[in-house]
Amino acid sequence: MPHKNSFAKGFTLLEVLVALFIFTIAAVIMTSALHNILNIQGVTEKHAERLTELQMTFLLLSRDIEQTLDRPITNAKGIKENALIGASDSFSLTHGGLANPEGELLRSTLQRVRYHVENGELIRETWKALDQVATSEESSRSLLKTVKDMRVEYLDQNNTFRTNWPATEETHSEPLPRGVRITLTLEKWGKISQFYIIAGRAFGM
Repeated sequence: MPHKNSFAKGFTLLEVLVALFIFTIAAVIMTSALHNILNIQGVTEKHAERLTELQMTFLLLSRDIEQTLDRPITNAKGIKENALIGASDSFSLTHGGLANPEGELLRSTLQRVRYHVENGELIRETWKALDQVATSEESSRSLLKTVKDMRVEYLDQNNTFRTNWPATEETHSEPLPRGVRITLTLEKWGKISQFYIIAGRAFGM
């Protein structure tokens, strides 16, 4: 028989309530911390995805602009367009370097492209053929979202940046500029500027 001074093992109701209270506080803290971690992870992933899109955009701009060639085209309206025709917020050009492995595809290695901003997105348009007909249709691709503005400047042979190309003055009658500067204004990231030199039109050439 147990000694009469022995006490019954177990927790009182008050001890159980205190333990539950402490457990509840710890669970709330852990849940909040986990929620914050997931939010940070989501934001990080979005930033990484946006940075990848930006890098791909600049890669395409670099490839297209730096390989610009003096090859005018005829548009779908039958009007001749210069090899590079640009405004302050958009531009079209003919570039080389379009892949055609072993010449198997029945198309040129040249391509006509156009860049412009529409509804907050940077759009790249391409055509299957350089010289177009009335039924020619462009293929559009959205490269970058959250674009508030795009400014385009064209460097002439006198090292002066112009907002349109070709320049209208007789002394600035070169078919291609020496380079093109693109300035994108992005939401939360502000302005990002890149300058591209056109091959064959580099300084001193």
